[in-house]
Amino acid sequence: MLILLALQSSLCYDATMKLIERIVNSLLRGYFRLFFKIDRSELSKVPHNGPLLMMVNHTSNLEGPMLYAFLQPRPLHALAKQELWKSKFMAYLMEMWKSIPVDRQNMGRATMDACFKVLEQGHILAIAPEGTRSKDGLLQEGKGGVAFIAHKKDIPMIPVAVTGFEKSEKKRLRRPRITIKVGPVFEIKQKGGRIDADTRQALADEIMLRLAQLMPEEKRGHYQGREILFSLTEEAKMLSEGDA
Repeated sequence: MLILLALQSSLCYDATMKLIERIVNSLLRGYFRLFFKIDRSELSKVPHNGPLLMMVNHTSNLEGPMLYAFLQPRPLHALAKQELWKSKFMAYLMEMWKSIPVDRQNMGRATMDACFKVLEQGHILAIAPEGTRSKDGLLQEGKGGVAFIAHKKDIPMIPVAVTGFEKSEKKRLRRPRITIKVGPVFEIKQKGGRIDADTRQALADEIMLRLAQLMPEEKRGHYQGREILFSLTEEAKMLSEGDA
């Protein structure tokens, strides 16, 4: 009897959480439609199934919630700075969105394991390869840790460049225009084996270049003026054509 009661309680809790999540996501979508001009058509390029590392530039705390809300029902998780869990309200949202807390100074084993679990479930893991928010909206140098995750699990990646949120605080009376550009799915050429620190950084730079080519030259920051060449990664043609 106690087991049945516990099961019923668990089912009721799950149903309640799903209802709250749907309400919050609906409110989020309404917020973004009301206060921003967003062309979401490029999001149709995101594959409908299979594990995927989504590489997103980071200029605002709004990119993650926007992508989460508009990519539903595709499961998406994101790495988020652990400081967000200090606020009870933000901690509640982070847990509801199944975000993964990360120490930006030292990505520990627990964080890595959580990332691998998301990918093993066939979900999207959204990562800011720059490691921290760009205050001026320009691309910063990529961090090697993201290349480690992609190589370790041999997971395809997709670049998503979001611009416009960095201007939202300045335009009080007009809705800022948010531009979303989605590039082709790509993967690391080298399968298996180990990669050293220099190779990880070179891979991180290629990942950033795939983001840079989706952005205007003046937004490319650290990668402005760099020739767009790819020697360590290649497009995953079958995934792009079959699932996009």
